Amino acid sequence: MSDRDLTALTPLSDQVVGPRLEFAYIDESGDTGMGTGGSATFTLGCVLIPADDWTTRLDHVIEMRRGVRDLYRIPMRQEAKANHIVGVKKVYRDLGLGDGQMRDLYQRHLKSLVTVSSGVFAISIRKDLVQKRDLDVFDRSWTYLLERLRKRSDSSGVPIVIVHDIGQNDEVRKLVRRFRRITWSALGDRVNARHIIEDSVPRDSQQSYFIQLADLVAYAASVKVLPRNGRTAKICNDEMWDLLAPIHVNKVSQRGDGIYLFPPK
Repeated sequence: MSDRDLTALTPLSDQVVGPRLEFAYIDESGDTGMGTGGSATFTLGCVLIPADDWTTRLDHVIEMRRGVRDLYRIPMRQEAKANHIVGVKKVYRDLGLGDGQMRDLYQRHLKSLVTVSSGVFAISIRKDLVQKRDLDVFDRSWTYLLERLRKRSDSSGVPIVIVHDIGQNDEVRKLVRRFRRITWSALGDRVNARHIIEDSVPRDSQQSYFIQLADLVAYAASVKVLPRNGRTAKICNDEMWDLLAPIHVNKVSQRGDGIYLFPPK
């Protein structure tokens, strides 16, 4: 447990002085394929966690998970994945949890971010609206995300370290290295991302609560841009994303809800 009392942790949205360094935890929802049979969207969710009082922020999430364990008997080691929650994976069915309880589980995770995070946003590609069918969805979505992180870090002067779920580690590292050295602004000027520091850090989501939260953020954003029907909507509908409104990074797009959607509607 951190030396600081968890109840004394001021939400970042209420702080006057910004963090000195931020970790950008990133996970995805959907697949990058453009063929039939895949997901209709591909979304990257980004959770920003300041290095300041990092352990205290982690402790706050751990306390939330302990509350979930005590209320619903869900083991602390159980990974919180959006697809498992909205699909009511066997571990949840065996505990006899219903849709309302699963929705509460999802909400508890997102609400914890309002206290511990300095911002959340998402990049979502509606593949069904993309005319260029050979679009490299992976490259495009990550480039959009890195551009938003570059603008944020340049504006604040606060360095950012990227932490992402394992998988495609080499591809992400190459993208980040290239982007950090050479990229272009919206006006066509050649710039660099000098405040995106070090190589991207791959983490097993099973071992990182913050990566798990990024997964839940990504799915909630994907539902916001393309609402679902059926049972999954009873657990996570397009209103779930709105729980994060106090920490939406609205500068990422003109939508005003912390989501950059491509193609723009």
